[in-house]
Amino acid sequence: MLDKIRYAASEIAANGDDPYWWRLRFSSRIAGPILGKIHGNSGIDFMDEDWDNLFLLDACRADLFEECIDTEQFDEYRRVHSIGCSSPEWMEKTFDGAAYPDTVYVTANPWISKIAPDSFLKIVNLWVESGELSEKEIKNAGGAIDGVGVSGGVTIHPDTLSDAARSVHERYPNKRIIVHYFQPHAPVVGNADGTPRADTDDGLHPGDDLKAGNVTREEVWEGYKDNLQYAFHYAQDLAEDLEGRTVFSADHGELFGERLWPFPLRGYAHPDGVRHPRLTEVPWAVTEVGSRRRIVDGEISRHESDEGEIDNRLRDLGYRV
Repeated sequence: MLDKIRYAASEIAANGDDPYWWRLRFSSRIAGPILGKIHGNSGIDFMDEDWDNLFLLDACRADLFEECIDTEQFDEYRRVHSIGCSSPEWMEKTFDGAAYPDTVYVTANPWISKIAPDSFLKIVNLWVESGELSEKEIKNAGGAIDGVGVSGGVTIHPDTLSDAARSVHERYPNKRIIVHYFQPHAPVVGNADGTPRADTDDGLHPGDDLKAGNVTREEVWEGYKDNLQYAFHYAQDLAEDLEGRTVFSADHGELFGERLWPFPLRGYAHPDGVRHPRLTEVPWAVTEVGSRRRIVDGEISRHESDEGEIDNRLRDLGYRV
């Protein structure tokens, strides 16, 4: 007990003047457990489901998906609950300590290299691996030697990720593949017609920007819609090229100022452990193209990366690490 008191005292001494830290502590220690009892803490195990290709649209809540995308086009569509409320929480609960030697993870989200570096046959993290990109992709990325298809150095565009996934599939034709797009997560970099925006709009974030009143909910919502359709344009084409059974889903949803009943508070973005339905309810859209492929196991390989570099990438994306 004395050690816990000392730990709490040291944490308060180090962070007590930081409002962001207090909000996170309240969310994780008080609001989160109570909301979990109200709404439930269970969620679908994505890896136990039947798919050849799993396309994750980061921070895509189900109602946003349904407003933007015609769900009648899919062979199956339903809403499911994610086990996590943020990318790292979802990854920890889904992958930590598990091994998937039949799966390659291609990602525009840096967290996987920190959370589950030795859970897959291979991780292709485009933030740190230029070797996975073609000359065309590097050119599209502005010639960045680290291979990041970025807009203003803050995010990977979906065309770059899709091209990398095609190359990976050619190399590993008998493996399941996870393709983790960063959109619709902020910043807003694309248009609904599949074209990139001339300038990145990084002021449409449902966290601090919306909370501070710098933008309206409608403005952020419309930006997220554009970002989602931008990513889906390339994800849909990728599903056609890879063939097999493809699932379009999300690691978690997003809060745009919804009330965290029974607390007199509003929620923003995607804090860990806050089991609000808009954070946990995500789409599960299934399409089958061509023939299913025969999936075989390979050997797990550890993804080696510079943790400091990954942390820097995460800070560029607005995370506190």
